[in-house]
Amino acid sequence: MSRNSRKVIAFILKLTTNKSPFFFWLFVRFISAVLPLVTIYQFSGIIKLIEQKQSLNQIALAVFWIFIVRILDNTLRLKSVTKLEYEIANISFDIHNLFLAGLHCQSKDERHAAVQAIRNFADASSNTLNLIKQPGIDSLVSVIFIPAILLVLDFQIFIATVAYILIYYFIDYYTTQRYANLKDILNGKTETYYAKLQDSGDFDLEQKTWSRHFNRVTNWGFSEWSLLQNTAVFFYSAILLYLIVLATAGTKQLSDVVLIMGYVSQTQVLLNAFSSIQDNLSDMHVGLERLAKNTSISAIDLDDLT
Repeated sequence: MSRNSRKVIAFILKLTTNKSPFFFWLFVRFISAVLPLVTIYQFSGIIKLIEQKQSLNQIALAVFWIFIVRILDNTLRLKSVTKLEYEIANISFDIHNLFLAGLHCQSKDERHAAVQAIRNFADASSNTLNLIKQPGIDSLVSVIFIPAILLVLDFQIFIATVAYILIYYFIDYYTTQRYANLKDILNGKTETYYAKLQDSGDFDLEQKTWSRHFNRVTNWGFSEWSLLQNTAVFFYSAILLYLIVLATAGTKQLSDVVLIMGYVSQTQVLLNAFSSIQDNLSDMHVGLERLAKNTSISAIDLDDLT
């Protein structure tokens, strides 16, 4: 996470009025995110029992424990997700209350633009916090535990996975910088468009301008995600081919292939979530900077963000 992103998150947490429930349910969500990793190990164990031709009773008992873990996972995950949705909605109100309390405008146009800037930031904050809630917490758990698990299972695959994560991160970092610049321009056009929309029926020019800049953002999004997803496909295929060669040679069992590929697949899920969160963190920072530059809003100083 970049320095700017950490500052924005710290700012959001600082203005949150009811922190205890938010952090409590975030912790419960973290616990629930560990359980799918346990399920991958349990499933591989069932494959191993079948390979060893164990009794049906032993296999049924293993399936029963998967059932118990999945029920526990669903209960904790759904409960924490719904509670966090409520807390995040309250955080959006905290943002509105903070900035609207210090809003001083000379005209309706200025107020409309300022309110839209507040909405942009509040919406970006809500979207980001909801992504952190799910699947962001899952990504954090995976990036902590999966490399350690793969280190124990197979050192070569551990090295390949770490290389995959690092390459993916650097691609995402540089593509996100471009996205942030395009998003900043788009936010400015959004403020202008809605200010014009509320006071006049002659908004064709603003609408066309907004559409042109939105198209630039979506085109860049396609390029960014294509590069990231193709990188993921390359590493996934290379690791799978490596495991097939080992399994054919008798070095790895089918249960080992299932186990390792389960964790490698989970790595791609966490990286996809990481990219989405990075983009939304950029939205938050862009939105906060625009608020800080808005002369009608006195609740935040631009110097605090630099």
